[in-house]
Amino acid sequence: MKDLEEDWRAKELRLVVLHWRNDVYVGYVKEIAPEYSKEIVLVYKSFNPVEERLIDAVRKKDNEEVYADDSMNLVGRYHLARKLEDRLTFLTPEQESYMSKRMLRVYEMIMEDKILGDF
Repeated sequence: MKDLEEDWRAKELRLVVLHWRNDVYVGYVKEIAPEYSKEIVLVYKSFNPVEERLIDAVRKKDNEEVYADDSMNLVGRYHLARKLEDRLTFLTPEQESYMSKRMLRVYEMIMEDKILGDF
């Protein structure tokens, strides 16, 4: 049996400040296929950009800042991405193939309303 330290499920989510398309979000990043590639991460981000005071609070806790490729579609909250140091980008074709055989599909219903605002 694998040691729990090596099991990706046992690893903590890492709180991050996420920069994407000239906006700033707060979210979490977690390696989900370290047995294949430590670059493959699950990204969970706030639905809308966040206020500067929340960003400052996250920064005070010395959390990582990551910068997503503007050509990525990060609308919604859950995403698979390739993390290269402080950059988030598209998975390689090989990584996509690997994950397509092992990932559950997560569907998120996105709708416009007065609480969530525009998407």
